[in-house]
Amino acid sequence: MKAQERAFKFLSMEGKVKIPFFQRTYVWTEDNWEELLNELLNESRETNFLGAIILKQIPTASGEPKQLEVIDGQQRLTTLSILLKALFDTLSDETKRYCEGDVMSILKYRKDFTSPDYELRIEHSHVDSAAYKAVMENTSSDFIQQIDNNSHLILRCYKYFYQRLKEMSEEKKRFLLNRLLDPENKMLVVIDLEEKDDEQLIFDTLNTAGVRLTVTEIVKNAIFKRLIELDNKQNAIEFYKKTWEETFLKDEETLKYWETERATGRLKRDNAEILLHCIGVIKGFYDPNKHTLSDLSKLYKQELKKIDSKDKLKEFIKEIINYARIYREKIITLSNGETYSFDDFIKRLLHILEVLEISTFHPLILFVFNKYNDEKKRLKKLSLS
Repeated sequence: MKAQERAFKFLSMEGKVKIPFFQRTYVWTEDNWEELLNELLNESRETNFLGAIILKQIPTASGEPKQLEVIDGQQRLTTLSILLKALFDTLSDETKRYCEGDVMSILKYRKDFTSPDYELRIEHSHVDSAAYKAVMENTSSDFIQQIDNNSHLILRCYKYFYQRLKEMSEEKKRFLLNRLLDPENKMLVVIDLEEKDDEQLIFDTLNTAGVRLTVTEIVKNAIFKRLIELDNKQNAIEFYKKTWEETFLKDEETLKYWETERATGRLKRDNAEILLHCIGVIKGFYDPNKHTLSDLSKLYKQELKKIDSKDKLKEFIKEIINYARIYREKIITLSNGETYSFDDFIKRLLHILEVLEISTFHPLILFVFNKYNDEKKRLKKLSLS
C-alpha cells in the first residue's frame, strides 16, 4: 500500500477508473455539493484538501490500457468530475478553446490511439451509469430543464453546479478551473493498493474511522468478497447482478424504498438494515438478548466464514433475496389515516406495529410468510404467537 498527495489532474495519467459492482451508489446531496464548491472557491487557501481515495490496480494484458478499481472515494471522484463538466459547460467559447484538452483528458480517454473515439474515464456500475453518461455527453442547452427533484442524484448534482456557476463571473470560473487543473493543488491523498492488500479490511477500517458506510453496504461487500473467494470474480459479478442488484438496486424507486428509514423505538433504520436484522434473527446468528444492532455486520461476517462452498453461499444469498421480496410485499408503509376491515388481519397488525414504532415482530412475520403458503395457517401462527 502506498499513499501520495495528488492533484485531481492525476486522473489524466490513468486509463479506465472503474467503480466496482459492490460499491454503494451515488449518495451525495446538496449539502455535500455546496461544501465542496465553497472549499474550492476559498481564496484564502493555497491548496484544497478534500480527503482520501483508495485505488487498486486491475491486472491487464500486456499492451492493454491501465485499469483501476475505486475501493473508496467514488463519491468524491464522481462529484469532482461532474463539477468539472458543469464548469466547462458554463465557460465562454474563448475559454473553452484554451482548456478543452486539459478538461477532456481528465473526463475521457482514448483506448485506441488510432481511433477518434473517446471513452469515459470513470465507469460507473449499472444504477449510476446512465445518469453519469448523460451528464458527461450532454451538449444540449435544454438538458437542465429536464432535471427535477425526482431525477437521479447525479443529474441533480450537475444541475446544482451548473446553476451556481452560471451566476459567477468568467474570472471567478477561471479561478475555479485553475484550482481543479493545477498540478500543485494536491487536494487528494491517493492510496494505491497492491495485489496482496486486503481492500475489505481497509474498507471496514475506514468505516470505523468515520467514513459513513451503511450496515447493508458492509454486509453486501463481505458476502460477495466471500463468493469471489469460493468461486471467481466474473461468476460472482454475474450472480450479484441477477440477485442483489436486481433486488436492491434495480432502479431509483427500488433504491429509495430500501433507503427509506422507519422509526423503531428511539432509532431510525432503513428498510435494508431492518431486513438484514430480521434474517439474522431468523437464521439464529443474531440473538436479541446478547447482541446489539452495532454487532450486525460483524455477525454476518462470522456467519460467512462458516460457509465453505459457493453453492451454500449462493443458497444463503437466495434466502436473503427471497426474504427481501416478502418484506417489500408485506411490510409496507401504511398511512395513519387509512382504515382496514376486521378481516384484513395482516394490514391491521402491521398498522399497529407501524404506529407504535415496533419492529420486534418483523422476523416472525417474515418467517411465517416464508414457511406457510396457506393464509389460514399464517393467521393461526401469527395469532398464537
